[in-house]
Amino acid sequence: MEDAPPGGQTAPPLCACAPPASCAAFMEQYVTRIFSGGEPISPYSTFREQYNRYCQLECGRREFARQCTTLRAQQRELSESVFLQLVANFATILHLCEQDDDIKAAKVLLVLSFTFRCEERFLYQDLVHLTIWRNMRFWEAAFLYSVHTERKSRSQDNTCFRDQTPDQREDSAELQKNTFFGHLSSFITNMIAFGVPANDIIAFRDKMFVMSELDPEQVEMIKQLSPPSSKMENNDSLIYERFKKRSKSFFTTLSKTLQFG
Repeated sequence: MEDAPPGGQTAPPLCACAPPASCAAFMEQYVTRIFSGGEPISPYSTFREQYNRYCQLECGRREFARQCTTLRAQQRELSESVFLQLVANFATILHLCEQDDDIKAAKVLLVLSFTFRCEERFLYQDLVHLTIWRNMRFWEAAFLYSVHTERKSRSQDNTCFRDQTPDQREDSAELQKNTFFGHLSSFITNMIAFGVPANDIIAFRDKMFVMSELDPEQVEMIKQLSPPSSKMENNDSLIYERFKKRSKSFFTTLSKTLQFG
């Protein structure tokens, strides 16, 4: 028997211009069904076919990410069945995000992949094979989007720059710098965990340095976090071990350095 949406409800009809409300309604049903821990959704069911069609739409991918984010606070430790379903669904959406340059949804799923786990196994560890992590255009666009979003959220209630006092402008500049530093540090550790080649990480880092006004101390901290350019290529286990050893001490220091208020 084919799977159907929970509660006997019928999923809304699909079209190329499906309204956001339709995406939200369907993805809420779909994600709830996964996290319920019941019988896995059959890949040949009508319900899964509708999911695949919604995933072709930007609103569908972002609603899936939003629903998973909502449930993250309630359920980070997953059963193996739920974990494996999330792996398959994340892989599907991340593949489509890469095809369609959907940075927003992909960035959210990247963060979530370090959150959900089954015993000691995190979701990202089953997603390292995806080609999106080797796409440097994705990393650059996702980084700039993250920095822009953070800066916008932290400055939306601030006084307009031309009306700021010198002290306010100095504080604002410091906040902008620390935002850039925090996100760059986080992205580099993510890239290491996903096995991005060391030379690509260094090229990304240096390109972002040109766009920043980081203090010399911050630059040095990020350089220490980055992998050396030799002997690390195509060696995922060594990259990951290096990441695990560095990340704990680095982010302890990072938390003391950032002054986000």
